Amino acid sequence: MTKLYKTFLLALLLMTPALASAKGLPLFFQSGDELFEIEGAPVFDDGYKVGYACQRFGLFGADVWTWDCKLMAIDLPNFSAGPLTAEQKTQYESQFSLSDRIRNPWNHYGAIALVLALFGFIAIKAKS
Repeated sequence: MTKLYKTFLLALLLMTPALASAKGLPLFFQSGDELFEIEGAPVFDDGYKVGYACQRFGLFGADVWTWDCKLMAIDLPNFSAGPLTAEQKTQYESQFSLSDRIRNPWNHYGAIALVLALFGFIAIKAKS
């Protein structure tokens, strides 16, 4: 059983796309701002694109909860966001919804995978 536990932990660590750290110690949870691009969104002259800026709570790089999402001009490579004019916001809100955000599969479904893995681990542990 110890072998299965170690394998499970190793697999979990390998699935983490970006592990946050504080003073060199790894953190298995993340909170704060997250920027999402929108496929097909217009790009402004200064390199910013229309996207969403959200607050988030995540485990192992997978979003568990996002809230307070706002349509903004974002620059993902520099991790910066700026406001849109009222006219632009009205125009783009009718074109792009929150579900249009580009998210990788782990970011989108990772929390479900973690819960399923936890239940599987508990079921295996309860059998033995």
